[in-house]
Amino acid sequence: MIVWERRDARLSSSEGLGVRDIRAYVRQVLEGVEHSFDLGDVDLMVCEIATNAVRHTRSGLPGGGVRVSVLVSAARLRVEVQDEGGARARPIVAPQRDGLSESGRGLMIVAGLADRWGIVDGKDGVSVWFEVVAA
Repeated sequence: MIVWERRDARLSSSEGLGVRDIRAYVRQVLEGVEHSFDLGDVDLMVCEIATNAVRHTRSGLPGGGVRVSVLVSAARLRVEVQDEGGARARPIVAPQRDGLSESGRGLMIVAGLADRWGIVDGKDGVSVWFEVVAA
């Protein structure tokens, strides 16, 4: 059985929430716990799932926000970002038709770096989460 230390926050901004705010919150939580996770990979995955929430849902509008959960155990880290809904489509790993495309790769990156990840539909929005195992 995994015992998690959990931190939750709703992050919002009257001017529109930025991805850097979400990434900074996750970093702040991780500074307060002993861990051996690759912070470069964690930052990148947080950036990708936060960008999707801010860019494609009501979360990125003025007054919008996200719920961020950071769960840490001795051997695992889990980060969840729940948006406020309003997306036209459910997040997917998009097929890459053009190797030079500058967008549409976020969840593919998460799938490649995370040990586990997923998408959970909820009544108030969609949660995208990932887990990594300690190095």
